[in-house]
Amino acid sequence: MIKPDIEKTRAYYRNLGPENICDCAYCQNYCARIKAAYPEVAGYLASLGVDIEKPFETSPLEPDENGYLEYCVCQYVVFGSGPEDFTHQIGDVTFGRSDCHPNTKIDEEHFVLDFYPIRLPFEGTESEDIEL
Repeated sequence: MIKPDIEKTRAYYRNLGPENICDCAYCQNYCARIKAAYPEVAGYLASLGVDIEKPFETSPLEPDENGYLEYCVCQYVVFGSGPEDFTHQIGDVTFGRSDCHPNTKIDEEHFVLDFYPIRLPFEGTESEDIEL
C-alpha cells in the first residue's frame, strides 16, 4: 500500500510551470489528450495529488499506421512512500513504482509512479484537425 503525501504532491504540481514540461510534439500531444482519453486514470492520479497533464517523463514509440502513439511508460512524482512491489490496475493500464527514471533532484521522501500502456491519437491525424 502506498502512503502518498497528497498535499505535498499537489503543491509540487501546482508549482510546475510550462517550462517543466517537455515541448516535443509527442509530449505535448500526451498532455493535451490524456485526461479526456483516460478519465479513470486521471481520477486515480488526482486522488494521489498528481496532475495528469504534467508528466515527469513519457516514453512514446513512433506513431503507428493508424496515426496512434503508444506511450510505453508514463511517469509521475509522488511525495510520500510506497513499497517497491506496489501494483495497481485500471482497465488495461498497469501502475507500479518505477525503478528506472531520470533523477528527480528532490531531497524529500518521494517515489516515481509509472503506468503503461497508453495509446492516444497523434495530433494532425484526425479529420477534425484537418481544415477542408
